[in-house]
Amino acid sequence: MNMATNSSINKYLPIALLYFFFNGFLLPHGLLYTTILTPLLLLWLHKFPIFKLIKYFFIIFIPFVVVHLINGVNLFYYLRSFLVLFSAFVFSLCVYQFLTECKTLRLIYRDILLINAPLVCFALIMLFMPSLKSEFWYTNEITPGFESVRLQMFTYEPSYYSLLFVPIALYYYLKLLILKLPNPTTVLLLLTIPLLLSLSFGVILGIMLSLGITLLWGAGIFFRGKNVSSYFFIVFVFLCLAIFIMLIFFEDSVFVVRIANVFSGKDISFRGRTFDSFYLGWEIAAQKSIWWGCGFGQVKEIGTDIFNTFYNTSIYTAESVGIPNAMGDTLATLGIVGVFLRIFLEVFFFFKTKVYSNYYRLSLFAFIFIYQFTGSFITNIAEYSIWMIAFHKDIFEEFDKVKIRISKLREAV
Repeated sequence: MNMATNSSINKYLPIALLYFFFNGFLLPHGLLYTTILTPLLLLWLHKFPIFKLIKYFFIIFIPFVVVHLINGVNLFYYLRSFLVLFSAFVFSLCVYQFLTECKTLRLIYRDILLINAPLVCFALIMLFMPSLKSEFWYTNEITPGFESVRLQMFTYEPSYYSLLFVPIALYYYLKLLILKLPNPTTVLLLLTIPLLLSLSFGVILGIMLSLGITLLWGAGIFFRGKNVSSYFFIVFVFLCLAIFIMLIFFEDSVFVVRIANVFSGKDISFRGRTFDSFYLGWEIAAQKSIWWGCGFGQVKEIGTDIFNTFYNTSIYTAESVGIPNAMGDTLATLGIVGVFLRIFLEVFFFFKTKVYSNYYRLSLFAFIFIYQFTGSFITNIAEYSIWMIAFHKDIFEEFDKVKIRISKLREAV
C-alpha cells in the first residue's frame, strides 16, 4: 500500500463511501439508504444475468410463508420484515455484481482506509464536544462495572461499524502477514486503532481466529522449508506473555475487566449475543413452530413478553426487541429448518466456489461463519456483503493458493 499514490477519481468510490460511512446517516435507527434505494438497485441489476436469481428468493421462502400464515402472524411486522430481508437479498446480488464489474477494489479499500483515518481523528476531537459526541461515539456499560465510550462513526452501533471494516482489515492483515506491503507500521496502525476504539470484542476475536485458521491452512506454503512448529510455539509464548502483562499491569483496563466478566458469565453483552440468543430464539420459535419458526418480524410481536420475563424487567417493547445473533435470529424466525438451510447453503457455496483456493476469501468465510454464532441478525447487509466477497471467485488473485505457492518456491530458489 503506497500512501503517496495519486489516482483519478474512482467512479465506484462514491457508492463505496455511501455504504461504508453514510448508509444510515441522519436516518431513523435501523433504516438504511440502500434499503430505500432498493427499486433503483433492482433497475440496475436488471441489466445483468444475475437478476434471474431473484426468483429463488421467493421459491425458497414460499414453504415458510405458507406455514407462518397458517400459524398466524402480525401482518404489519411480517410484511415489513419480509421486505427488508428482500432488500438485503437484492443488495447482496448487487454486491456480487459490483465485485464482477469493479476492477479497482484494491484502490477502494485503500481510499476507505485513508479516509477513515482523519475521520477517526475528528471523532476523537468530538469526545470533548458533548453536543456532537453521540454522532461518533456510543456510551454504555459494556460490561458490569465498566462504562465505556466506543467508536461507532456514523453508524448506529460500534459492532456494525467494525463489521463493515472487516473485509478491509483482513485484506491488509493478510498482506502484512504473507505478502510484502510498503509502510507496514502505518497500515497496521490505520487498521488496528479504529477496531480497538470500537471495543467490538466479537469482531476483534473473529478477526484473530480467522487469521489463525488461514495461517494454519496455508502453513505448509507460508513456512515452506522452515520449522512450522517453532513459529507457532513462539507465537503461543508471545501471546501468553502479552496476556500476563495485561493481567499484571492493566488489570483495571476495559479489556481485562471484560474478558474476566466473560469467563465468569457476568458480561451481559457477550451472554446476550451467545447463550441468551439461542435460548430466546428457541423459546420464541416454539410459540408457533420449532421447525418453521415464528415468522418474519414476529420476534417483535411474540418476543416482548418472553424478553421481559427472561430478563426480569419491563423495559422491552415491540420496537426494541431483537435477537443480536444471526443464527439465533434465524432459529426464532425460520426454525430448525431455516437453521439447517442456512448452514447447508454456506457449506454448499464454500465448495461450489472453492473458497479454500484463495486465502483472503477463506479468511472472510472463517470470520463470518464464526461471527454468525456471536452477533449480527438475519437482515444485516454488512454480513451478507462479507458472504458475497467470500463466494466471489475472481477477486484478489494475489491470495490464490497456487500463486502464493509458486511465489514461495521462487523465493526459495
